[in-house]
Amino acid sequence: MPNSASLGLPNPANYDTETTPGVVHDLVTGLDWLQAPGTELYTHADALIRCSELSFAGEEDWRVPTFIELVSLFDVVPNEADPLAPSYIAPAFRAEGRFWTTTAISSSGLGRMLDFTADGCGTSAGVCSIGVVGKAVEALGGAFCVRSEKQPATSARYQVRGDLMMDLRTGLTWQDVPGAGQTAGYADAVSACSALGDGARLPSITELLSILVPILDKKVFLNWPSDAFAWSSSTIPVKPDAHWVGAIGGATRAELSTSRNRVQCVR
Repeated sequence: MPNSASLGLPNPANYDTETTPGVVHDLVTGLDWLQAPGTELYTHADALIRCSELSFAGEEDWRVPTFIELVSLFDVVPNEADPLAPSYIAPAFRAEGRFWTTTAISSSGLGRMLDFTADGCGTSAGVCSIGVVGKAVEALGGAFCVRSEKQPATSARYQVRGDLMMDLRTGLTWQDVPGAGQTAGYADAVSACSALGDGARLPSITELLSILVPILDKKVFLNWPSDAFAWSSSTIPVKPDAHWVGAIGGATRAELSTSRNRVQCVR
């Protein structure tokens, strides 16, 4: 799972925009993305058709990404002209707004999107929406087409060894802290993960969302309350003393460091 190059975390984002005009090759994930997916909005079904029928750069196996794939592009890129209005996708891309994913089309007709404007994160409001839902039959999202030499994995995702939960799709290993420390303020959360050793730390918001969307696997991550938000290490430019937190299903918001949230560590 790539992280913002500015965070100093493992797997910094790295893109190749030179090899194939109009295509961005992700050197971390191996995925190929349209550099400029456009601004047209589609229903979920039409977005699927748009990508499946696309013939571009000599390739015809384009598709709508899964949520994990699309969230791998989420970034926080500082804006020197306006520090309170950063970009949320690397400058290698020409993309903004909401885009459909293949993940979590519910029985109520809702589909999962990722919002590269991070609605609410540039204001003093408490909500910072990254993973959002919308009516699948309405033209609410774009088509950010992707391709890869391998199709998305369908095999078992997690391997559990003792208190370690290894995500075979993202390469991350997750670990719970002891029961008494599972809810804490930000500083104590950082300390609780550090105390586990072997490089354990709080996850970035993209890493955290990778296990929360479409829904947390409670057979792997035990005793996680359905309404609990968990800390990430990702800061929010407009709120110097706040960090993103995430909940099951992908809800996100800004929380001051004095708030108390779930502690979920990663390495």
